[in-house]
Amino acid sequence: MSIRDAAKLFGPAWLALLADADSASIIGGLLTGEQYGYKLIWFVLLLALPLFVIQEASGLVGAVTGKGIGELIRVNYSKRVASLVILPIFFVDFFTYLAEYTGIFIGSVLLGVNPVASLLLFFMLHLTVVATREYELTERILLVTSFSLLGLSFISVLPRLPAINEMFYFGLSKSFLFYLVINVGAVVTPPSMIIYQSYATGVKYSKILLGREDKVRWVKLETMLGSLITELIIVFSEIIGTGLRDVNPLYPAEIRGSLNWIGYGPEIFGALLISAGFLALVVVSMSSSWGISEAVGISSPRNNFLIYSLESIPAVMLLIVMGSNYSGMFNFALDLLSISPLVISVPTIIIGKLISRRELMDQYAYSSRKLILYYFTIILIALTGGLNLIFNLF
Repeated sequence: MSIRDAAKLFGPAWLALLADADSASIIGGLLTGEQYGYKLIWFVLLLALPLFVIQEASGLVGAVTGKGIGELIRVNYSKRVASLVILPIFFVDFFTYLAEYTGIFIGSVLLGVNPVASLLLFFMLHLTVVATREYELTERILLVTSFSLLGLSFISVLPRLPAINEMFYFGLSKSFLFYLVINVGAVVTPPSMIIYQSYATGVKYSKILLGREDKVRWVKLETMLGSLITELIIVFSEIIGTGLRDVNPLYPAEIRGSLNWIGYGPEIFGALLISAGFLALVVVSMSSSWGISEAVGISSPRNNFLIYSLESIPAVMLLIVMGSNYSGMFNFALDLLSISPLVISVPTIIIGKLISRRELMDQYAYSSRKLILYYFTIILIALTGGLNLIFNLF
């Protein structure tokens, strides 16, 4: 495959995965870095493996069938099953929006911008980027945002690069295990990302005149790259967190002084949070609207845009009205998002059933060995969701 062909296919997996390095993940990374320094870097990098396993299956389904997960579940099972699978993801998305708008709120304060005006501005931008209803244009805007996120992360972390011997630690204390589980919940695939990659891959690849073998090969390569870069951005946030000492990263006034290791440190980090929040906001909204409309059989540009436009309004309005208590809302959202590994288990199990069907996937159907690895990964991720639930209750 030529570089030109790869450039044509590039986008869906990269965006789905980088949207996973969202405001919640970055702030969670700060907390982990403040508590454990560089000692959990090895674990975050290791999370690229389960992230790749789950997202690759989603992208492969889209590349081979040209359809999204919502439609495939509805056609191969029923509208009722599709709705039962997708609607819990819709519920989780509300708390994702709270976390992303909070990240934009904090980033705006660090930039010296009125946070309420900024929330309204980014809500309108969130609508504008898909107003043309042309996926290709929306994707280009999101790609620029994703590279801004990566660049700002790299600039932020340059002065604090750790030595290799500082990057490993393991313990059995409740606090340590809690931070392990937090990182899994924050980093490993919010449920909407599997919908985004399958649908966006199907939409984009169906318009590109390349062989299916090339498309399948590229899905694997791009998903692998996106998984590694996503975890690297979370590592960067943990490295940044090592510079915080007894401050709450949800309060810009407290963290501003700790971010001055480079010129304009607070402003650069503020722009980083805004880029992460905005990218995730758009990707989650798109995937949710695609998933719901496909699941209930009402998919059309008009219906997709209507769901996309209305879904995040409650979150942004709640944050504007209760802005003085945004930290409480963010922590509440994080508590609920921490059990998203449980929510993702149902759609990923069904994806496993779909991807193992030879009549649907042809020669690209998963073998028994690969299917065992896939389900084993889902079980491990679901267990972390259960542990998170236990930690939150007790």
